[in-house]
Amino acid sequence: MSKDTRSEAVVDETRRRLLAAAAGGVTVGALGTGATGGVAAQDDGTLTLVHDTHFHGRFEDAGNDAIGIARYYAIVEELRSERPNTAFLGNGDDLAPSVLGLEFEGEHMVEALNEMGPDAIGAGNHEFDLGVDTASERFEASEFPWVIANLLTPEGEPVPGTERWTTVEVGSHTVGVFGMGTTGFYDITDYPEDWQVLGYTEAAEAAVEALEPETDFIVCASHVSSGVHETIAAVDGVDAIVGSHSNVVYEEPETIEGTTVAEFGDEFDHIGRLTFDVETGELSEWERIDLYDSEALDEDESPPESTENYTPRDVQSVERNQPVAEIADGYLSDLEERLGQPVVETEAELNASFDNYEIETGWGNLMTDLMREVGNLDEEIDVAVQNAGGIRSGSTYGPGELTGSDVMNILPFPNEIVVYELTGEQVRSYVEGSVRPMPSDYGAQPAIQVSGVSYEWTGHDGEGRVRNVWVGGEPLDPEATYLVSTNDFVAGRSEEFVEDSRVFNSGQFQGPFVKDTLDAEYDTIAPEREERMIRVDEVIEDATVEGAEDTLTVSFAPTDAVSSVVEDTYRLVAPGHGTVEASSVSGGEEVVVELPAEAVAEAFDATEADALSLVGGFDPNSEHYGYENDDGELIELPANASYDYYELRTSLSGEDVRATVGGDDGSDGDDSDDGSDSSDSDDGSDSDDGMDGDDDSDGGDSGGETADDTPGFGPLAGAAGVSGAAYLYERYGASDDDEN
Repeated sequence: MSKDTRSEAVVDETRRRLLAAAAGGVTVGALGTGATGGVAAQDDGTLTLVHDTHFHGRFEDAGNDAIGIARYYAIVEELRSERPNTAFLGNGDDLAPSVLGLEFEGEHMVEALNEMGPDAIGAGNHEFDLGVDTASERFEASEFPWVIANLLTPEGEPVPGTERWTTVEVGSHTVGVFGMGTTGFYDITDYPEDWQVLGYTEAAEAAVEALEPETDFIVCASHVSSGVHETIAAVDGVDAIVGSHSNVVYEEPETIEGTTVAEFGDEFDHIGRLTFDVETGELSEWERIDLYDSEALDEDESPPESTENYTPRDVQSVERNQPVAEIADGYLSDLEERLGQPVVETEAELNASFDNYEIETGWGNLMTDLMREVGNLDEEIDVAVQNAGGIRSGSTYGPGELTGSDVMNILPFPNEIVVYELTGEQVRSYVEGSVRPMPSDYGAQPAIQVSGVSYEWTGHDGEGRVRNVWVGGEPLDPEATYLVSTNDFVAGRSEEFVEDSRVFNSGQFQGPFVKDTLDAEYDTIAPEREERMIRVDEVIEDATVEGAEDTLTVSFAPTDAVSSVVEDTYRLVAPGHGTVEASSVSGGEEVVVELPAEAVAEAFDATEADALSLVGGFDPNSEHYGYENDDGELIELPANASYDYYELRTSLSGEDVRATVGGDDGSDGDDSDDGSDSSDSDDGSDSDDGMDGDDDSDGGDSGGETADDTPGFGPLAGAAGVSGAAYLYERYGASDDDEN
């Protein structure tokens, strides 16, 4: 096995820099691969690891182009030059997903990384987004080793162009490096079904067995979820684990089973540096470099504070590494020519961050509405569903111009829009199966964005549930069939989307389709949130409904889960028919919610909605839910940053409500609701107690884009009796050229 796995070109470049440094031709700060020079020549028994790449195929931060790969690498060069015996390791997801990754299929990143000369990079799942053949071509074109120990061909060989593990000479030390990818490769990327994915323990043990006899130190360049590190650390002989699949930023490295574990995020925000005593394997010094842009700080913001272990670096004070900058600028200029022009003006902020896992967003509503307009089918597409992970830029846009590059960064995957015919029961099964319940590192999440369908969801104690499912403003019929638009990634990984039920292949990738549709058909857009996915943490079984003068009053006793109500969040909802905000709310032993009777009559009088939901926020009683962290400490709720509170729901009879406010449906009705949910049987859901909930994280308000104070698109198109195309025209506005 070769002791120095870097390419001949990289080694020659290192020697050139060494000779130049010896002749006084470059400064120590300009030294690159191997951290050579006067400092590196010392041998003090230490080993330093500079780690983390995880670039997602980007050359610039999604929200700030001043923070980019050329400045990132300039800092890496400094770090490599300041300690003897330094290696630079990456942890993958470098080739994709991004608009650059989609346009140039990873070639751009290989060219940049070849210039940067990492000692090894652990391959990640997004290296395979464009298929294993393209991934292998990129691996083979790389002048440094890609390592991944647990992915094998059907014949049991490493993925072409990769190694399962490698050794690197760092000063007088031989360092063993192996990669590890998530065992969920089949589900999250384009990985062939007949290729092998080994278990974490099996792969780590094989790596240690091969590396231990000839190395002084063994490190895993990780691309697995944070929780898996405990399993890898339990394998005797693993000295350190750097990076992960989870984008986690540790406050400090952890020690697990004697193994040092450090995770410092992804892309260009942080760089980690760890120094070890090689003889003992113990961590002797560590540092996290935090990149920021002083010109992007608000007037009342201060730069991050420097401490013994945290070093903020203002990128405005860092000169770009010129060779890397020239590569990046060349590709970015090419991309700007292709995609840099505005395609539409947005009057609302578009949220394309990971919030799309947790809440309904304006962007999610916009793109799924457009997905229902793909092709020229004889029938209207009833529903569209989009996996949150396919919305990818991690940023927000507008109000203002939205460019083609913006859209492609939001939707960077080569995912084709496809249309299937599903039964109502399959629709319900899919949205329910998408819910990510507690306990979870990220809290309970609906995890999708939708159009044409509305439902209530909850995620408690390891089980996701939905109820009160509506399609086109009508209760879901489990036996009926619906046309459902999605992408082929979702369809290929969801049991509800059966091959025989596919009715249309659009031939359209999502990014180009959304970009071209917006460009051709709309001048301005203003997508907002509506009640498409209603979160419910507690169900109130009994509520009293009374009418007096101009007010509809609903009263009920809160459960033990409710510490207090969040008074300005209550509203009466019938998906596809309307929403009415409460005029007043009072809490205590009895919660009393008052709604304007006239507004209720206008919203619901002319409809035949059988069930209405009164939904509102509450501060959860953490002890009632009893969620604990890994240390056995009670988690204070809500734990998820996207929510300020939980939500409760009580069901009201639409007939009773209409009668109480003077409806014209001729129903006598009485003033007391029996607490039953008259839509329970409409969608095949279980009884109300299926929504009783213990959830620690995802109830309530979300960062200013709330279902409570922000109107949505209004009633769904099907409820108003208009076609999807007419609905989109009305809501978003057609361009001047589209007069037909």
